[in-house]
Amino acid sequence: MESEEDLLELSARYKDVELKFKGKPDDVIRSFLKFIQQILPTYDLASKLALTIDLEDLLRSLEGIIAFAPEGPVVTVSKEQLGGERDAILLHLVKAYVGYRTGMLKKDSLATGEIASLTGGKSSTVGARLSELVSSGRVERVGRGEYRITTLGVRSFIDEVLPKIKRGEGT
Repeated sequence: MESEEDLLELSARYKDVELKFKGKPDDVIRSFLKFIQQILPTYDLASKLALTIDLEDLLRSLEGIIAFAPEGPVVTVSKEQLGGERDAILLHLVKAYVGYRTGMLKKDSLATGEIASLTGGKSSTVGARLSELVSSGRVERVGRGEYRITTLGVRSFIDEVLPKIKRGEGT
């Protein structure tokens, strides 16, 4: 029978994973090394595959495109610079996403009518574009006629739409 004095206790923390090992010294060391060899590479790989948005980077990239006015976030570029209806819809949904995450807006979604008003498009055209964006996973429907941009949608906006807006390539 082993006494408490003969046991090794080891705590390990890596990012948001914390493990405690307790037992015979050889068993604890073996378990810890197994953790290092097997779990950590998988964790690092999985974290690289995670689709996330860094809000600070997004805000920096939107400089000159979206501004914070006392009444909330506004788009500061012309409709011609935005390109097509799809890109304009994504920009306004990104604006709602940013406004909500910075505490400027009470919700991160927009109604179909709001989107049509903001983009200057016809309700039927806006509805068709929203349907396409929902099908592609870039936008999700959150209620009757309410839509919000998904993480994939924000990433797509950053990678595909934002460069076109910055170059002034309206499509």
